[in-house]
Amino acid sequence: MNRCQLALLAVTLSIAMKAQAVDFWHSSTVWAGRGQCSAKFSVDSEAQKIENLQITVSAINKAGEKVATGVLEVQQFGQSNADRYASAFLEGEEICAENLVIVVDKAVAFVNGKRTDLLKSKSISARDFKPFEIHIGK
Repeated sequence: MNRCQLALLAVTLSIAMKAQAVDFWHSSTVWAGRGQCSAKFSVDSEAQKIENLQITVSAINKAGEKVATGVLEVQQFGQSNADRYASAFLEGEEICAENLVIVVDKAVAFVNGKRTDLLKSKSISARDFKPFEIHIGK
């Protein structure tokens, strides 16, 4: 390998090491009928193959009580820009409440073929989602 190739490899490895394996955020909640709501979570992996993602979460109400738990699961994403995003859902009656806080209790996945504890390796981050302001008419 020549010096240019080594320098490019070093920069590439440096960027890859700084990137989070999984970035996720709450992207919407909809009424699912019969007293149930469905919270949609989006996940993003920039240029890393993620398989068997499992994010165990708790929903905490404004009184500080755990009102729901669940596992957000995605089989595979992140191999390319075409499939870098995926969605997972948390559903239940308690999910209809306002001002819930979602706490990640556990997060594991195969990252580029290696089983990874995303919390321990600090390879997961939460993104603040800001919806567009919508105006109807002029």
